[in-house]
Amino acid sequence: MTDEQLVDMHRFLAEYHRTLARKAVLDVVQQYHSDLAQRLTDEAALIPRRTAIAQRLLEGEQRQRDDEE
Repeated sequence: MTDEQLVDMHRFLAEYHRTLARKAVLDVVQQYHSDLAQRLTDEAALIPRRTAIAQRLLEGEQRQRDDEE
């Protein structure tokens, strides 16, 4: 799955939970879905950054292995 697909999935789920929050009758259920939607939105924004960090870590490990050989 590409970063773009992961971001799109998080955004879709965030919107889904916002819809559930609007339809919720109980305040606690509404707050739960609102909070979850916000967390999904925040995670979507971090996916490209985390991928770049992971890629740099992998490249660093590969360089270390190459240097040891």
